[in-house]
Parts: sequence; structure tokens; C-alpha cells
Amino acid sequence: MSRPLYEEEYNGLVLMEYEEYELSKPSFLILGLPDTGLVGVIGVNHIIDVLGMKEVAGIDVAGMMPPVAVISNGKVRPPLRIYVKDNIMALSAEAPVPPGTVYPLSRIIVDYAMKRGIDYIVSIVGIASPNRINIEKPRVYWIASNDKARKLVDGLEIEGFMNGYLVGPYTLILKNAIRSRVPNLVLLAEAFMEFPDPEASAAVLGILSKIVGKEIDVKKLLEQAELIRLRLRGLMKQTRQTMAEMGAPSPLLYA
Repeated sequence: MSRPLYEEEYNGLVLMEYEEYELSKPSFLILGLPDTGLVGVIGVNHIIDVLGMKEVAGIDVAGMMPPVAVISNGKVRPPLRIYVKDNIMALSAEAPVPPGTVYPLSRIIVDYAMKRGIDYIVSIVGIASPNRINIEKPRVYWIASNDKARKLVDGLEIEGFMNGYLVGPYTLILKNAIRSRVPNLVLLAEAFMEFPDPEASAAVLGILSKIVGKEIDVKKLLEQAELIRLRLRGLMKQTRQTMAEMGAPSPLLYA
């Protein structure tokens, strides 16, 4: 990892900035943490790729089990990495969030968003669908922390998520955002429970591009869907095990 310009530790997490940067307005923090169908992971990694975003910071988890160190081009990188471009900040994760780390991670993400003057946090989430194999284009739903976040979906003709459960890091991020009065929009796409779901990610990105005002081309994502499924099947297995440790309820109800 590069020598940090700024470093902050909170309950076993270390947030490091190693590049100076500024975001234009309105600014968005897009979260891609492992969950159902790896919808967020796939979606955020695609955004980073197509927009040519720059890695500027990261979050290391001292107590992560098993210990994870990401090696890229001979350099050690943290398992959670932060990228920026124009008015967008994106957080990408290489491993499931350990259950014992969920609370401090949610705090440090919301606190960092506030420190950096982020206008909106957008969480990309998968929601398990029992009929997913028969769905050609997954539907996308929304949950909003406040009226300001809800206005992001005005006119987009997507439904609110009315009944069910949100389990894991996104739950606490939403609750901390409400408590801190930070607008948090959660976009949930119907997804496979057991397999990485690039098509569900593409459905969310179609909505997200309208929200952030940037064209996010998903052609490459859809063309490489099978390759992505194969490449991420190990992470999907680890994610399912982690969600089970968190006590996630029926797959019909959690996102």
C-alpha cells in the first residue's frame, strides 16, 4: 500500500488516504459490498472500469478472518478500496465483510462521507428472487433514508421496496445515515441467491446512470457475464457463508 497522506483508525479498521482529490457537485458515494448475487461488487467494479476512476484511499480490516491482502502489480492493497472521478466516489470490496466488523465499517463509511461533503450515499444491493431464472430483466426497487434521497428516483418509474428485510452492512449504513441525516438511497435488484448476477447489476446501473447524470455503458458487462460468474464464484460462496453467520432470514426476504 502507498504511504498514506491521512490515516484514521476506528475499532480495528484503518482508513487511509494516499492521494489528494476533490469532488464536483452534487457528489455521490456508490457502495459495492458483497451481498446477494454480488450485485454491488459487480456494479461498482464496472463503474470503476468504464469511467476510468482513480484509486485514492482504502480501508484495511485488522481483524479480518481469514486475513486478506490484495496484491496488484506487485503492490499490496487494502481489501476495501475507494476510487474517485468527477462527482463520483466508489467503494469496492474484494472480500465479504466479517460479521464483527459490520458495525464499525458502517460508521466509518458514513463518517467519511460526511467529512468529504458527500451529498448522497447510494448502496447497490441484490435481493434474492425465487423466480430469478425466469426473469429476463430484473426489477429494481428503492429505499430512501429521507426525502432528499427519495427525490433522486422521482420520475424514474421504479417501485419502493415495501416489505422484507435488509441484512448486513447496508442495513447499518442506512440506519447510521438516517441518524446522521445523510441522504442514503438503496437500489435493490432482483438477483440470484447462489450465483453472481451481472444482469442484475446492469439493471441497477441503468437506473444509477440517470441519477448521477453519467452514461454508464453496460454492453461490456453483459457480454462478459459468464466470465464474471466464473471469476466471482469463490467470492459468492464466501459471501453466502458470511451472510449465514449474520443470521440472514429466508432468501425471499433479505437483500
